[in-house]
Amino acid sequence: MELEKSIKVKILTFFSLVMAKIIIISSCSIPDQSTAYSLSRVDHSTPFVVPASTRAVYLPLVLGGGTAALEWTQLAGNPQRTAYVPVDLPKPWRVKWIWNGPPKGRDGTPAPGHLRLPRGVQPITGDGKVYIGHYDGIVRALSEATGDVVWSTSIGGQILNTAAYDHATRSVYVGSTNGRLYRLNSADGVILGNFNAGGQIHMAPLLVDNTLYVGSTNGTFYALDKVSLQPRWSYNAGGALYGSPAYSSRYGGLVIILVEGTPRPSVHALRIGDGSRRWRQNSVPGFDPEDRGDNLAFLDTYPVVSDVNNVVIVRTYRSQERQYMNAGSPNNTAPRTVEEIRSLLTQRPDFESFYVLDLDTGARKYVAPIAVGGIGDGIWTVGPQAVVKKMSDGSEVAYVLWRTYQACESLGGSACDARDDTTLGEMDLATGNIRFVQDWRNEGTMRIHSDEQSPLSMAGDTIFHAHWMTLGSLRITDRSSRYGSSYTNPIRTEEVYPVVNGIRVGTCPSRSNYFCPEAMLLPNNEPNQDPGFYIYYTNQPQYDLWWSSSTGNPNNPDLPPASPVRSAAISNKTIYWKTVDGAIIAVGP
Repeated sequence: MELEKSIKVKILTFFSLVMAKIIIISSCSIPDQSTAYSLSRVDHSTPFVVPASTRAVYLPLVLGGGTAALEWTQLAGNPQRTAYVPVDLPKPWRVKWIWNGPPKGRDGTPAPGHLRLPRGVQPITGDGKVYIGHYDGIVRALSEATGDVVWSTSIGGQILNTAAYDHATRSVYVGSTNGRLYRLNSADGVILGNFNAGGQIHMAPLLVDNTLYVGSTNGTFYALDKVSLQPRWSYNAGGALYGSPAYSSRYGGLVIILVEGTPRPSVHALRIGDGSRRWRQNSVPGFDPEDRGDNLAFLDTYPVVSDVNNVVIVRTYRSQERQYMNAGSPNNTAPRTVEEIRSLLTQRPDFESFYVLDLDTGARKYVAPIAVGGIGDGIWTVGPQAVVKKMSDGSEVAYVLWRTYQACESLGGSACDARDDTTLGEMDLATGNIRFVQDWRNEGTMRIHSDEQSPLSMAGDTIFHAHWMTLGSLRITDRSSRYGSSYTNPIRTEEVYPVVNGIRVGTCPSRSNYFCPEAMLLPNNEPNQDPGFYIYYTNQPQYDLWWSSSTGNPNNPDLPPASPVRSAAISNKTIYWKTVDGAIIAVGP
């Protein structure tokens, strides 16, 4: 889509933002609700103050599929599941509210009645509300302004994944393990209709224009009219459906679905017009047959589409033992260079879990140089999905976590092992080559380990890493061609405000409104973090108290799992981070 020139209006000396559609800026106001802070060490723009009488107006940018890109209305923000919004968040930031955390407005531990939210649930927004489902079968709508519960509606069963919101009909769509997909009125939560999918619904629904897509564990995938919920077509996938679908605008429109199966899972591309299959890819390795058991390949996962590059990215669960590569590099780490990593994965596909497929045929585009990494999931693990960003010239690149020996060389030979070889990268989706991105790990913002790889999302040039302990944030400052060739010469970034799960009782006496202007001391002697925001004031790490991991089996008694598989959501210039214990914090200007 061609960028249009933004209309310039004087706002002190603040420059006009450039977005991917039309953005009219008449100002940017700071709500006068609480103290706002900015940190000189992590500043990424000049602080500014705007008269209260002015306000900003943004015309929503519309991507393929009819989603307003500045509002996070479904899983990963849009039908392509890119987890990217095309706007940077102005500072200063502040905590707007915390829901399902400590007692409102006070420091402490989780308040009575605390809910342990499903890990597959991600906050979505629309009609001035934030929508969350829960194991108790209740959909809750929170006020975007205050975080207070506006309404709650019980639909029965368990809600295990993310809802979807439609602007045109002001409807919220959510699936349940009772086998039904529900349409709710966003104003009051009244149930407007439901559809029986014939099996448990574990996936997030996909909304594209006037059609809603959903499947169930019985293996049938449906295209539904978004108002009547009557089927337009159905498709027998031949295997259970747990992972969520994604949309591509290529070839007249495709829906990409993830299908469980024996001996291997598969990926299918369906034409949106009639549900006929364009291709099926059933050679995605993604499994260790000796370790598989009853585990699933795609539980809680989703494809990511780059229409510009004509590819779809798929991730699968693998045995976490594959993290220890025994690949000839010191201490079981990944090799040093992109070429060496690709060579190893070509010879040892059991170390892969990241696949780039051609949207036209489903064939492997290339061997991506991304080896198995995980998110602290115990026996069975999945690495975080890529974020696909549209650049100012219309091209698209992916931001990923990847493993290379270069990332831990600086630690010294004895200290460098397979847990310490992960870093950030920018992937050229046409070739699979990766440039290094400055990660600032262990510097007080980003916590990155190969067995703690956590979900990514992005707003403008700012990358968010949703670790269970810290929501780390980095802003890209210079990605010119002279950078990115090695870990010691990366694309340049700067640290932005971290948000931590909790800080130690008795620390940070100058704290205010969940902001600590000094180094944050974490419970249980975890590494200190930079000045930033916190949720709990406690001597016990809440993420440990509420933690459990998953074996990839939805029937495993260890569930409900709490390890993070959902990124922070960014909507209407606000960051919504759901912690592993179930709190949601809203941070923004």
